Amino acid sequence: MRVWGIVLAIVVIVGIMAGVLYSYYHTKSSTTFTPTSELRIVSLAPSDTQILIALGLGKYIVGMDYYSYSLLQYLNLTSEVPKNVTVLGQIYPPNITGILLLHPTVVVVEYGLEAPYISEMEKAGLNLLVTNSDYAYSFSQIEANIMKVAEYFNLTQRGEEIANWMNQKISEFSFSGNSTIAYLLYICPNLDFYTAGGNVFINSIIVQAGGINVFSTLSDYPVVSPSELLIQNPQIIIAQEVDNYSYTMSLISKIPGINNVTAYKENKIYIMGQLATDLFNEPGPLSVYSILLIHDIINGTAPHFINATWIKENLNISL
Repeated sequence: MRVWGIVLAIVVIVGIMAGVLYSYYHTKSSTTFTPTSELRIVSLAPSDTQILIALGLGKYIVGMDYYSYSLLQYLNLTSEVPKNVTVLGQIYPPNITGILLLHPTVVVVEYGLEAPYISEMEKAGLNLLVTNSDYAYSFSQIEANIMKVAEYFNLTQRGEEIANWMNQKISEFSFSGNSTIAYLLYICPNLDFYTAGGNVFINSIIVQAGGINVFSTLSDYPVVSPSELLIQNPQIIIAQEVDNYSYTMSLISKIPGINNVTAYKENKIYIMGQLATDLFNEPGPLSVYSILLIHDIINGTAPHFINATWIKENLNISL
């Protein structure tokens, strides 16, 4: 997933301002729609696609980003969207011309992902529903975003049911503990890496699973030098896959001084494949399952490479 990692790195840099502007864009869209046969939705982020599917709006989706469709394939949920749904391969910048050709009545856009292009999309005549869960700092903010989308489509009751279901799962899945965890969200070629700070939802997931985020004193999704990893000396390292398991492990093994880190010495390094990453990194309804995922890592019951097969066989995911 090196290409997606590079896109992610760019998006994180662009999205720093999104955290500051969260409140404004969280309430920006005021137009509402009632689902009808004329409704045509384009979704440009997997977290938003999760919400739309959970709300029962999949049949109205005429276009979605590649990563959203890939997630539906992993979960055997492609039947929730039309067979002729258009899969948009270009996620950043968005393919505005391609989106216009789909004649959408609304395009659901994640601000943290597409912020620099929102004005351009609006000038092109696209009606946007702007969300911003990427910089949510808790499950409650993720649920607030779900409610925003639900209210937009006049599906408030269904939105409340989803939020209640999430809260039930969070209560059921949560654990206490003090295992220290370093999350390497994306490892750069120079071995610097992006991580999650203490004010984003990924930190909440780690805490709910019984862990301590060693980078919780940082904010947003900062770039961290390898030396900081050595200073924090985590008991567990979790990394997003870069290309494949072997290559990702080779990057980690090249970090100067890694032999002195507890996680490395005790063989507690875990690499997440695409589906595991989708659960952990995407602030949608399915993020509740990442609590179980991280807890299994803490307990040592997860494999060192967490692929889609293991996720589906062990986490009993439903949307």
